[in-house]
Amino acid sequence: MHLAQLLSDLLLSLWRGTIDHTAPDHPSTWPWAVFRDMNTWQAHGAAVAAAAQYLPGSFDRKPRNPAEKINTGYKTWEFQMYIFGLGPALLFNILPQPYWLNYCRLVRGFRLISQHSISTADLRAAHTCFVEWELDFELLYYQRRAERLHFVRPCVHSVSHLASETLQKGPPICYSQWTMECTIGNLGQEIRQPSNPYANLSREGVRRCQVNALKAMIPELDEPKRNLPQTAVDLGDGYALLRKRDLYDVRPEGRAAQAIREYLGVDVKIRRWARVHLPNGQTARTVWRETQKPAEQVRVSRNIKFLLDGEIHLAEVLYFTRLAVEDINDDDEEDRTFHWQTVALVTMYSHPDRELLELSHHTVSSCRLLVEDVRIIDVKSITDVVGMVPHRPTLPSGTTEDRYFLVEKPGLDIATFGLAY
Repeated sequence: MHLAQLLSDLLLSLWRGTIDHTAPDHPSTWPWAVFRDMNTWQAHGAAVAAAAQYLPGSFDRKPRNPAEKINTGYKTWEFQMYIFGLGPALLFNILPQPYWLNYCRLVRGFRLISQHSISTADLRAAHTCFVEWELDFELLYYQRRAERLHFVRPCVHSVSHLASETLQKGPPICYSQWTMECTIGNLGQEIRQPSNPYANLSREGVRRCQVNALKAMIPELDEPKRNLPQTAVDLGDGYALLRKRDLYDVRPEGRAAQAIREYLGVDVKIRRWARVHLPNGQTARTVWRETQKPAEQVRVSRNIKFLLDGEIHLAEVLYFTRLAVEDINDDDEEDRTFHWQTVALVTMYSHPDRELLELSHHTVSSCRLLVEDVRIIDVKSITDVVGMVPHRPTLPSGTTEDRYFLVEKPGLDIATFGLAY
């Protein structure tokens, strides 16, 4: 089965106090069983359901309310987005701190190991997180008591082998249960004759391996096909502008107008674009179009991660546009030429709260939306579409305020914000 589901089931059964137990070891004596109280569990479930709408549609299935749906076909991907995506922020100040810190170590390691491309430093950090989590899990929950031996399920020990297996086989997400299920389904679809199905399946598997080997040796054979709409503008490098678009030129307003004026030196009219297709297959959207629909009908996809001077930043896209930028021509000042520059007008998020980020082992990146900081960025600096979920935490500094926490899609490169782990 999926490791994410096995770990999620173990943790939730402990926090809810539903795991098997024998007298005199009763869940009422467990300091970690915070969800034995039904009001707390239902409030937490409602918070998960409310947060889910802020996860972009490219994140696939969003987690449902676990208080209502945990026993009715809760999918593994829902568990992964809930426990390893939303959980650290939503459980902050709910789980007792020693148990929350132990949980954050697991989440940090799981996020690192879920990347399609893992650096040596990330692999070391993930291994450290898993080993420390397993040791602390036994000390905090199992406590070397015979009646709690079943708390230490095989999945607890399995995570300590993920880093070493990655060295041997590559990133686990490339051979996870999802990948295997997808491959089996694809091979099954390629069988054309009902006779000798196993021989046909074997032959299709061999052919798939041969094709993959050729593509690995000659990458030019694996050029992805891009079926862009006729109205799209191909920007190159995997980026493309997608409609909707203003039918007529409009004059920008507010801080966006000021940002364009500072960028070009003059006031201009523009045409706004609603979407941009990214090289990773995601589609970034805009405040301009998403706010025209009822909030409950929108999977918010307007928050982005981008690179600026080699550093990772977060922002909310107001809209995309194309600006006529003058070329630098020192030889002939009278012969002025221009080129189209595709840009995004964005509202910046602050850097994450440093204390909370370090306390949570880099799993809770809590930011403020800087409504007065509107900038112009190059569309090709955008790397990912991310989720920014509103919450109101009490920070380690004692401040309580409205903020947003970051959720990234499993498999993509995760943000580091320049802080060493």
